[in-house]
Amino acid sequence: MTDLILRLTLKAGIELTGQQARLLRRHIEIMLEWNTRLNLTRITESGEIAVKHLLDSILPAKFLPSSGNALDIGTGAGFPGIALKIVRPGLQMVLLDSSRKKVSFLAAAVASLGLKGIEPLHCRWQEFVKIEENLNKFELITMRAIRLEKEHVSRLGSAALVPGGVFAWWGMGDEEQPEEVSKPGTELRRSCEDMQFEGAFTYLLPDVKRKRAVWLWRKLRN
Repeated sequence: MTDLILRLTLKAGIELTGQQARLLRRHIEIMLEWNTRLNLTRITESGEIAVKHLLDSILPAKFLPSSGNALDIGTGAGFPGIALKIVRPGLQMVLLDSSRKKVSFLAAAVASLGLKGIEPLHCRWQEFVKIEENLNKFELITMRAIRLEKEHVSRLGSAALVPGGVFAWWGMGDEEQPEEVSKPGTELRRSCEDMQFEGAFTYLLPDVKRKRAVWLWRKLRN
C-alpha cells in the first residue's frame, strides 16, 4: 500500500517522503478499522480509497497555502484535513465535525499517527464562528464532500479567514459555475464584498472519467 501511494503521488507530480507515505497508508488503515462502527466511507477497497479519498485530497494542495492556520469543515474521516497535514506539515490544522463519534475517531487517528499541530474539534461551523478567537485567524479553509451553500463563503469564509486567506471547496470539474457564490451582483456579492471568486482548478484522478476541481475564493486584503 505504501508503494502504491508513492507511485500514485509520483505520477501526479507530488513528492512524498517514505515516512509521509507510511503515515498516509496508516490513516487509511485506521479508517477501515473504525469503518464498521462509524460508516466513515462506502469505499472499502484500499486501492480505490488511495485514489478517490487520498489522492483527491492532496492533488489540489498545489493551489492552496502550504503553511499557517487551516480549518477543515465537516472533515469526517479526515479527508482532506489529515492528508493535507501530512503532506503540508507547515499547516496548523483544525478538524471540525458536528459528529461526536467522528471526532472520537479523529482523535484516535491523530494520536496513532503521532501528528502534532492538528486538533480534532466537535462543533458546528455556525457556532465556531461565534467565538471571537476564531475570527480572522485562518489562512486556509477546506471543505470536501459537502454541498456548497453561499453562507459557507459569505459567513464562514468572510469571518474566519485572514485577509488574503483562501476558502477551498472540492467539486466536479464539469459542474456549472455556482453563480450564487461567484458572480458579481448576486446575493452573495451584495452581502459579502470581501470574498473574491478565483476560479475552479481542475484535475484528473486515475481511472476516474469525470474531472475533479477545487473551487477557490480569496478574502480581499481591504
